[in-house]
Amino acid sequence: MSRITRFLRRLPFPPALALPVALLAMTAIGLRPPSDAADLQLWSAGDRAANGTPASPSTAELARGRAGALERPLGLASATRRSVAVVADRFHGRTVDEITYLDARSRPIGIVRLSDQGALLLAVRLGYQEKFARGSLSRPEAIAQAQALARALAPSLDASLLDVPALARPTMNGGQWTVSWPRTVSGFPVDGDGVTVRLWRSGDVHSVTVNDRPLSPPARTITAERARAALDDLLPALVSGERQSDGTIGSATLHWVAANDRFRPEGADAPASVLRLAYVFEMRFGGPSAALLRTVTFWIDAETGELIGGDALQ
Repeated sequence: MSRITRFLRRLPFPPALALPVALLAMTAIGLRPPSDAADLQLWSAGDRAANGTPASPSTAELARGRAGALERPLGLASATRRSVAVVADRFHGRTVDEITYLDARSRPIGIVRLSDQGALLLAVRLGYQEKFARGSLSRPEAIAQAQALARALAPSLDASLLDVPALARPTMNGGQWTVSWPRTVSGFPVDGDGVTVRLWRSGDVHSVTVNDRPLSPPARTITAERARAALDDLLPALVSGERQSDGTIGSATLHWVAANDRFRPEGADAPASVLRLAYVFEMRFGGPSAALLRTVTFWIDAETGELIGGDALQ
């Protein structure tokens, strides 16, 4: 028995949490039989997350038309050929149109993914040039340029997602600026949603990602105290008693989250496609426990008080 497994209590917590921690993986890894995953028609850990097939002529024509207005702002207008595939994204539970841009030598220079309604989900320019890292783009310049680019991508990108202050941070050892507009709804963060633009120091576009997933608002919202009481009732089955003394649970914060089966190994590995409002509790570990695990987060549904997932960080 590993030290990490001994850290945790009995099922359902140890396999669902201990295995990802041991592998340094931050995504949920379930332990149910593969046949169950197939029955659920959902992604199972170890499976291909996306499978693409060539688009029909009509679908390809529609996708190229929808992407046409995006090409110049993204720097992809010089492509000589555009290949279209229909990609089943099993992890996110959606189907997307993927346009691959190729140059005169049939080398891919960019990829654009659109939803079945034509909304931009992803755009990335492929390849690296030394000039990309030679620029001196400042933070205000990066924000202004990223915002101009994002607005130029409308209507494929919902401009209302930009109606929040932009955040900018240097990434890639200073080689890029990552500018993001985190999404909030009803004053609460939508984890993983929003718009992110990555620019090279030269100002050239590296990528754009957009997440705007559907939400399921609660009919009523329980109090933070009730949510904490629900977690306290569950905690003995989740963390061993000797380790609870090393852990400290902070105050709850409300977030929109994609429910997962971190603590239910028989559940689906893929996160839910519709987000729910949840109280997020973070348990930080000190003492000997900190050598195995830094934090665990628990998500308590803000309407029902049930545990709907969480995450772990070594």
